[in-house]
Amino acid sequence: MMSLWIGLALLSAIALGFIFWPLIRYGNQQNGQPSEVVADRLAENVRLFHEHIAELELQLASGRIDKVQFDQLQLEQERSLLDDEADIRAAQQNRTLGAGLKTLGVIALLVVAGSWALYQQLGSSADVEIRLAQELKLELDNGDYQAGRNPDPARARELVRLLEARLASDQEQLQYWFLLARMQMDLNNFSQAVSSYEQVLQRDTGSPMVMAELAQAMFLRDGNKISQPIVDLVGKVLKMEPDNTIALGLAGINAFSKKDYVNAIKYWEHTVRLTGKDSPGSQALMSGIEHAATLYFAEGGTEASLAAARAGRQLSINVSLADGVEASPEQIVFVYARTWQGAKMPLAIMRVPVSELPKRVTLTEEMAMTPAMSLGSVDNVEVVARISQDGTAAAKAGDWQGSFGPVDMTSVPADLSITIDQKVAQ
Repeated sequence: MMSLWIGLALLSAIALGFIFWPLIRYGNQQNGQPSEVVADRLAENVRLFHEHIAELELQLASGRIDKVQFDQLQLEQERSLLDDEADIRAAQQNRTLGAGLKTLGVIALLVVAGSWALYQQLGSSADVEIRLAQELKLELDNGDYQAGRNPDPARARELVRLLEARLASDQEQLQYWFLLARMQMDLNNFSQAVSSYEQVLQRDTGSPMVMAELAQAMFLRDGNKISQPIVDLVGKVLKMEPDNTIALGLAGINAFSKKDYVNAIKYWEHTVRLTGKDSPGSQALMSGIEHAATLYFAEGGTEASLAAARAGRQLSINVSLADGVEASPEQIVFVYARTWQGAKMPLAIMRVPVSELPKRVTLTEEMAMTPAMSLGSVDNVEVVARISQDGTAAAKAGDWQGSFGPVDMTSVPADLSITIDQKVAQ
């Protein structure tokens, strides 16, 4: 904040310089020009001087004084005239200078006070103060982390104070509501954090990140308990952002609370894959995965059934090449499933060289291109096997392929087969 005040002082000094310099120059010019009062006083002194000289001349002519006395008295009158003139001009100059300094002082105060008032009305001092406090907190917190200490919560409290004061004057500052919510989370003020996140959502209703963090704040506020509003928020987030780790973690907790240990494991394993096993929260998630697996086995589950459940829906297909199909052994066959009579994006896909055909391949949920679009997200699929001419997945005229559908994913046949025997039309 000190740099801000120094900058304001320098700008004020520059502004005053532009005002003072012309006034000083003008004042100096005015000081060199006598006013009417000064001219009248000087003229009166000159008149009196001439009268005195005339009297001295009469006295000299009448013999009352001699020539030496006359010269001495005339010299004294001339000196007196010059001294009086100097005193008159000095007095006038002092009055002008004093008035000028007073004027300049008033102007200086008006410039500084006016600048301050205008800046308070139109400026961003509160925003600058928040930014500087945020930067200082980040710097000091990083230092604490590197030294193995917990950050001082007083920094977060100070930032909360600044944010609340700023929002009191302008409640439409979306970014400040969001920052305030996070600071309140840092201070474990979960109820206040929920209110702040709700303020954000009132102004940005479609943000999955905000909804996920709100759900987390509600979960912590309620003593680590899942409620229906939390479940609803998590569901919305995962539809819009399937890889949101906060929502995935809460979805796993919800599944675990319902003794749906398989889905809890799947949600948490997905989270670990996204964050990495070395991330701060992954160790807790992996412990939760082990605990869920233990409870699953205690209720009669087996390793094989858990492995199958982790893989999710599977689709096994025998892929073969019809006679007469022109293909070299090193060409790639793309085998994939896509929504029946729906989007063309594969739900699961794998690559097989032509040299390995015929071959039985298995497509699983883990082969999905996105978690939101997998074999587990639809009930009917079409299976396609296509030989690519250039090694890319997109179909081109002249490719050879075979297809089969619809396949009911709720009861997949055990003997699905596809023969590559159709040439993609021009």
